[in-house]
Amino acid sequence: KKPIAITKPADLGVDPAPRLTLVKVAEPPKRQAGVKVSSAAELVQRLRTEAKVI
Repeated sequence: KKPIAITKPADLGVDPAPRLTLVKVAEPPKRQAGVKVSSAAELVQRLRTEAKVI
């Protein structure tokens, strides 16, 4: 077997210190509840009138 070469970060010219700082952590906003539709016709009607995507 070949020996594994062990190198230090300083040998490669790399600084191992963290460069990012944590500014703020917050939870995402709550999502609205979904709506179940009973048929394809109702889905199309809701997409046209409420979402205005069709």
